[in-house]
Amino acid sequence: MTPLQENERLEYEALMARGRDAELSSHISWVLCGVASTVLLAWGVAGRSATMMLPVILAAGYGYYSMLRGRQQVRLIAGYIEEFFESHENGARWFTWLGHLRLVPGLSPSSDWLMTCLSISLVALATLFAWVFAGAHENGGLVPGLMTGLSVAFAFHAISETARLHRTNFAAFWRQVNTAHQESSRPALRAVAGGRPTSDWRSSSGSTPQSGLGAS
Repeated sequence: MTPLQENERLEYEALMARGRDAELSSHISWVLCGVASTVLLAWGVAGRSATMMLPVILAAGYGYYSMLRGRQQVRLIAGYIEEFFESHENGARWFTWLGHLRLVPGLSPSSDWLMTCLSISLVALATLFAWVFAGAHENGGLVPGLMTGLSVAFAFHAISETARLHRTNFAAFWRQVNTAHQESSRPALRAVAGGRPTSDWRSSSGSTPQSGLGAS
């Protein structure tokens, strides 16, 4: 095995390990924030307090955006591996075949939309309880109105970000970066008198002593 192949193997293993860690941390953050928001919701319902519903929305938002950031990192790593490793003839094919497997009819793997819908449902339930309990203890609808605005903004942004995550082709982004890097690294031809391109500096430096010897 050549040193280049060894470096590629080490990079591939490091990227796969980083992708697993990012996915695991995103799942743990989403589950912990979901449990915390559920406990806060139960406390708020038991105390019939609309103010206690505000931390429910914040905890659900923290969990969703940590999950979203982890999923974006996983997709970026998968796109990088698919572009620079799985494009080889003898390379791995995990992410390439995984993309084809999602198109098979009848296969329904767990989707990001499930987590998004659960987060939005928890936020909507907290907002509903805030309006129900607002007339019992709090004066006015300031807190429920604030929570309604936060809930609508969160739901709209969560749906748009999840849809964008599914539409984005991260391998195409890496392909554009690679193409731009290859184009910028091409040597530019410099013109001289007569419209002929100059030769390399090594050949030009080597021709100078020969011309000098010939003249002498």
